[in-house]
Amino acid sequence: MPKTIAITPSWYWPQGVPRVLGVPPFDVVEYCVGRNARHRPNDAALVGQDGSRFDWAGLDETVKAAAGSLRARTQGGPITLCAGPSLEGAILVLSALASGSPVRLAHPQHVPNVAPGSIAVLADATCKATAAAAGVEVLGLGELTQAGATAVGPVQRDVAALAYVGSDGRGVWHSHRSLLAAGLSFGAFLGNPGRPAVSTEPLWGWHGVCAMVTVLASGSTLVLGDPGEAALESVGREGAGALFAPLDAVADWTRDAKLQVKHLRGALNQIVLWTEGAFDPDKRRRVGKMFECPALTAWGLAETGAVFVSHPSWYVDESVGIPMTNAHVVPVEPRTGAAIVSLWELVESARVTVYTPALCVGYDQGSGPPNAARDERFQEGRLVTGLIASSDANGMIYLLPD
Repeated sequence: MPKTIAITPSWYWPQGVPRVLGVPPFDVVEYCVGRNARHRPNDAALVGQDGSRFDWAGLDETVKAAAGSLRARTQGGPITLCAGPSLEGAILVLSALASGSPVRLAHPQHVPNVAPGSIAVLADATCKATAAAAGVEVLGLGELTQAGATAVGPVQRDVAALAYVGSDGRGVWHSHRSLLAAGLSFGAFLGNPGRPAVSTEPLWGWHGVCAMVTVLASGSTLVLGDPGEAALESVGREGAGALFAPLDAVADWTRDAKLQVKHLRGALNQIVLWTEGAFDPDKRRRVGKMFECPALTAWGLAETGAVFVSHPSWYVDESVGIPMTNAHVVPVEPRTGAAIVSLWELVESARVTVYTPALCVGYDQGSGPPNAARDERFQEGRLVTGLIASSDANGMIYLLPD
């Protein structure tokens, strides 16, 4: 069998990490919130930048109330949601998913473009001002929980439920199943942090939602807040074991907040560093050295969630990592799209195609959730990405400039 990026030598694959993981038959909110509310009701679930927090029982109750209010308002009609990395934003995302309505997550700049077709526009406190300035009337968590709620039944797991809105205004739609698959696969590869995890990524993009689902699905506490010194303060205050943030941003923190970083040396089990493509390995080395913990790069797309991820047991600074749990990656010729049949080590570079149960269910088809599952960007069930990569003999992946 020809070697592809997808085949990592068995002697390297991290011990105890599943290569393939099934997706249980639950929706995101039931698996991430309801399950934990039943088994550990008084443990901390969500923590905000100011230290305000919800336990699992309180989170479950609030999400159900807000979801019922949304259901009564929208009758299943579309929702636009804009939220930063905040406690309120996380609850709004979970409530919108629990309501059963199709939800578009929008960057503040894109709210006016998608809001006219929405029955409800939701925003946390950090995004309300931007939406109001654009003349868009928005609802916050307070308005939803104060209103009379109606019971919400089970939601459909395999239909379009949530879309990340791109710069062109076109949504990448995911189902509950694909969102849960992204979080469970990522968490299985990284391992349970065991302690709270801090995320600085806004919840209008896939990075923030993927980190949220990953942490909550593991039963750990998710701490949400602003980047920079505020995030470092949260790490120390909550005794966090993991931090999710962009590589370039964390590299800047090690330069601009050296004293705070020094006080956190050895405190974290790992830092997960999002990268959009080829990156500077010196920045990664500096982050790992300054925090004295594994600095793990992760690359993915809105269509797929995380794909290439470093593992704490072993990584090379120049490499982004390997295809993680459930990520089947096949290299193709950049010009023709034909699958490469020779050994990967003999190929100078290749375009990456990906299949994973976290793959999106489709794209916007003008209005509403998609009718067709996929488009021309798919080949034999795999997403054809714009990424060019190479591999070494150990199966480690190197991202190349376009």
